[in-house]
Amino acid sequence: MNYPIGIYPCEEGGFVVEVPALRGCLAQGETIEESLHELVIVRDLWIETAEKYGQKISDIGKAIAKVRLLRA
Repeated sequence: MNYPIGIYPCEEGGFVVEVPALRGCLAQGETIEESLHELVIVRDLWIETAEKYGQKISDIGKAIAKVRLLRA
């Protein structure tokens, strides 16, 4: 699943990456590559846990449309 992501530098070094459509789904690493690798793991676990407990998972199409609206 390819949700839009945000990448932010940390004051203390490294980066934080998040999937805004999946509340609380974020990861951190020393490099962007490391952060993205960690995010894939966290995202998959987030979705697996949501499915296990019957929680709603944001629609990818709606998440992308929202980002496009913000960019316009």
